[in-house]
Amino acid sequence: MPELVELAQGQLAINIFEPSQYKGDAILIHGFTGSKEDFDYIGPLLAERGYRTYVPDMRGIHQSPWSSDESTYSMAAYARDVIDIARHFNLQSPHLFGHSYGGAVAQRAVVAEPNRFKSLTLFCSGPHARKNPGFSEIVLEKLSGKSMQEGWDQFAAEMYVGHKREELMGKRWLANDVRSILRQARELGSFTSVIPEVAATKISTHIIYGENDDAWPLAMQDQMAADLSAPVAVIKDAGHCPNEDQPESSVKAIANFWDSLV
Repeated sequence: MPELVELAQGQLAINIFEPSQYKGDAILIHGFTGSKEDFDYIGPLLAERGYRTYVPDMRGIHQSPWSSDESTYSMAAYARDVIDIARHFNLQSPHLFGHSYGGAVAQRAVVAEPNRFKSLTLFCSGPHARKNPGFSEIVLEKLSGKSMQEGWDQFAAEMYVGHKREELMGKRWLANDVRSILRQARELGSFTSVIPEVAATKISTHIIYGENDDAWPLAMQDQMAADLSAPVAVIKDAGHCPNEDQPESSVKAIANFWDSLV
């Protein structure tokens, strides 16, 4: 069961994976329409590598309570939640990891408090909104003016037919606050780059993506790595979610980089 923690902007549900031999701490931020369960495969493996791993549901997502204030569903507000997680648990220089939309959130947390984090890993993420419409624009178009239940019945359920965790996909979709999903979808279609500001912090950064990632062009992710003077790891036989496609290879890439900073 997740731990429900009280932060400045309200409660968040967090899974914590405890290591048997402690090396350090890490905070993992999930992506658009995702949840903390996206890291069910890599969380225990990162703990085996010595990292206590904190994995929250973003506010209004799955088991994290909904907010009466829609402004707490913004990238900037989610970044404040990341910082507050580190404060709440008194973490000393945790590694910060963001998948997809969560990478954009993580970038903003680093810019806001660069001395709080030991490293930044951007996992299948990008520097700014894509020019070509993607999944978020589809969700925005089809979900606007509807409830999560209506969205599930009309288009979302078919996306998960045959998924190995189809029951979970439905459960979390229906638990989400539609305002949070729509806010994230709008931001994914419009957010601007803070990569120069991240680079200026000189935080140790790592770029990882699946060789078949289709969310941001791979050339764009490579350019982001160059702008950040960051190494790149490519996960073979993986798409936009190497954490699920290839968990062992993903953890090897993630933890080897963290180990190099000890």
